[in-house]
Amino acid sequence: MAVALLSVAFREQLARLLSTRPRLLAAASKTIEAAAGVILLAVSVHENVFT
Repeated sequence: MAVALLSVAFREQLARLLSTRPRLLAAASKTIEAAAGVILLAVSVHENVFT
């Protein structure tokens, strides 16, 4: 029960944050995409160099 309540509260806070700060979402999204790209590139280089 407590997990469900915390989940709902977190969702509400996240929705409020995203509605008041859309540029924050855009910046966070770009940062996550860039980090994922760097990780994929590192894995690719590792696989090609060390195998």
